[in-house]
Amino acid sequence: MEQILGVDFSGARDAGQKIWLTVCIERDGALHVKSSVPAAAQFDADSRAACLRGVRAAIERADVVGLDVPFGLPAAVHDRESWTDVVSLIAGIDDPETFRSRCVARASEVTGGDQQYLRRETDADRGALSPYHWIRAAQTYYGIREVLQPLVGEDAVAIKPLHDGPATPVCETHPAATLRDIGLPTRGYKDDTDRSRGRRKTIVEGLQMTPLSMHGIEEYLLDDVGGDAIDSLLTALAAWRASRNEFSPEGAFDPVEGHIYR
Repeated sequence: MEQILGVDFSGARDAGQKIWLTVCIERDGALHVKSSVPAAAQFDADSRAACLRGVRAAIERADVVGLDVPFGLPAAVHDRESWTDVVSLIAGIDDPETFRSRCVARASEVTGGDQQYLRRETDADRGALSPYHWIRAAQTYYGIREVLQPLVGEDAVAIKPLHDGPATPVCETHPAATLRDIGLPTRGYKDDTDRSRGRRKTIVEGLQMTPLSMHGIEEYLLDDVGGDAIDSLLTALAAWRASRNEFSPEGAFDPVEGHIYR
């Protein structure tokens, strides 16, 4: 049985409550949920540094990993020739705001001031925001600098579809893209309102029609008003689906920018 890990990632200071991990196992052609918890409960820690150490360790223990975080940058905002060079570039930047402002400045330069937030080829295809958009900049920065870069440096992971080899396969996911592919609502489920709970109920019921066994966590998913539990489950599902297709790219992508699986 393979262990599939889905991580709904965040660069927030209160990482213990914002990062969510779902662990599943594959058995008899189905994906079975084993646990779904916030990082604070998983690692008995709230600080960003402690939670990111825990995420790295959890990734190394898993057999397949889906990570809801941008793995790269639009090629237009840097002059690097490989994905690992882009990772090194981000690792050398001191903080997420400097990271964001540098990318914005470069985007403005190359577009003659017409655009600030450029998207990767895979972002445009999946309906995702720019990786350095102010909403996502900290997520991208910490995900690459503090999670992927150390693991890649230790040859502990194989970033899909960019790398082959025996290391733990890790793939980028985007919950909204997975929901859209299944035909479920992509918005309006992250709030403490009756309408949002209704959307979460629609999503949970729809996911029960996939090869996914939730083992009694349905109410748990409905009660999580932030939607992080659902997102981490979707991330695990996307990673599992990608692994069953041997991580074949789902459409065109730039190998310097990365690829979102759904």
